[in-house]
Amino acid sequence: MTLTAAPASASTLASRPMPVKRESRWWGVALFFSCSAFYFGVACLLGLRYNLFDPDAASRVANAGFVFMSRYPHLSAIGFVWNPLPSLIEIPFMWLSQFWPPLKTNSLAGPAQSALLMAGAVMMLRGIAFDRGVGRWWRWLAVAGFTLHPVIVTYGQSGLSESGEIICLLWAIRYLLRWLDDGSIKDLTFAGMAMAGGYLSRYEFVIATAGAAALVGFITLIRTPAGHRFTHAMISSVVLIMPIAVTFIIWAIAGWVLADELFAQLSSRYGNAAQVANALAHQGGVKPAYTALPSIGGKLFTMQPLVVVAGGIAVFWALVRRKFDLLVPLVVIGPILLFAAYGQHKPTTFGFFRFYITAIPLVTCISLICWTPTKDPAAPPSRWEPQRLTGIALMLISVFVATPVTAANMLDRKIGDPQLQYALSSVLFPERFTTKDIWFRRVNANEARLAKFFDDQHLPPGSVLMDTANTWGIWLKATDTKQFVITSDYDFTNALNRPYDHGVRYIVVSSPQNYNEDAISTRYPSLWATGAGIAVPILSVAGPEGKDGYRVYEVIKPPERGGR
Repeated sequence: MTLTAAPASASTLASRPMPVKRESRWWGVALFFSCSAFYFGVACLLGLRYNLFDPDAASRVANAGFVFMSRYPHLSAIGFVWNPLPSLIEIPFMWLSQFWPPLKTNSLAGPAQSALLMAGAVMMLRGIAFDRGVGRWWRWLAVAGFTLHPVIVTYGQSGLSESGEIICLLWAIRYLLRWLDDGSIKDLTFAGMAMAGGYLSRYEFVIATAGAAALVGFITLIRTPAGHRFTHAMISSVVLIMPIAVTFIIWAIAGWVLADELFAQLSSRYGNAAQVANALAHQGGVKPAYTALPSIGGKLFTMQPLVVVAGGIAVFWALVRRKFDLLVPLVVIGPILLFAAYGQHKPTTFGFFRFYITAIPLVTCISLICWTPTKDPAAPPSRWEPQRLTGIALMLISVFVATPVTAANMLDRKIGDPQLQYALSSVLFPERFTTKDIWFRRVNANEARLAKFFDDQHLPPGSVLMDTANTWGIWLKATDTKQFVITSDYDFTNALNRPYDHGVRYIVVSSPQNYNEDAISTRYPSLWATGAGIAVPILSVAGPEGKDGYRVYEVIKPPERGGR
């Protein structure tokens, strides 16, 4: 028996939007490079002028550098706690740092990565508009509203993983919509590849794929003639799921073989679960779950005030027209938003504002998919078609009302992430801040001084032992990266157990108050306080808030073992 894709119904084929005359390809090229330059330019301004950056992004830049700048270059040095795509893209930019050091020392390799991916997301959104037959001026309004949205700009320049998440979501949505039109397995395969790429950016793509696969299976089931419905539905769902399933398995096995952990993001001492647990311990334990609800609502509706309205519009027209295209962004993006809310409510995540960013492409996609140009090539598009008017209204209100509301409220300290949105307030409204308030502008300042302290001594390779889960800032600021024994080095454990015999001269230990558990403090619990009998303190380095951030110990020779 030969298996083929489930054919689209006649009504579905008839509902394909009329093709829109494509603009010159150079318009797309110019848009992509303009967006990339814009986002990266914002990052350079904030990073070089105001020292504003997200530490999570900088630590991923360090992971990219460990791959080929450490004493033991190897690809697995990229780490298995966080998704690898951002750091993989940053590797070429870290190589270019030899020509422009700020790519490394100021972590600008991170924004270079996120700027390219967010510009790609803009292009993917533009492609959806073309596929839907959206007119030129409305298309440019949607693209401009998305491109210049303050949250999109913030995370397009941040160096974090949100850019990779959004481009892959839009990629998956675009090809799922195409599959709805013609039932092509090729389009379904591309959608599956987008989900796999998204998993390399953020783990939430597992649940996004589950939602999409359920819709694909259901649509195939009702479209296929009786006799092979369940077989075709299963095959269609497997085609979508297979790429991310293979990626999931390969990534887990690689982590197990190379780091002895199948799911380091969950089980590792450096993983999300450990960080959240440590943070809660320092904050006095878990608070009642209901206390998170106002914060969840505030962040979600600040991110995109129309998210529930847009969802309601999608469900309404899907029921009225008995079409599934408007449900595609809901089943792909909706589970991610629900997971973000659940994670903050539980709490199993830090509940950052950025975790709700997918509400923005969700509303934009729904407004574009509402566009329903005429199906008759001989007739002009109806300007009064109700679903199209709904999409136009949603687009206009989103761009000219919801976006200003987001811009005004995301700077609120209770909503915006402390080292991004709230930090921007210190640039826009400096008179509201004291020197003590702007601690986030001092991140990595003392790390740079400590890196210079080591560089000035011209130490031999492997002279400074440190756990880079917390000391990545020192590594990034240093000129000589070979002087460090870092966590990903093959001899880290040996150096940790016998530092003097291994040629280690200095040990850098981070504060026990840090959310990331330090492997050095775990091995020597009294090192921070007393030196643990293996080293003597020589430096105490303050963190950005003025408290002890690091202590540097000089290794002493262990006592001779006596004979019989």
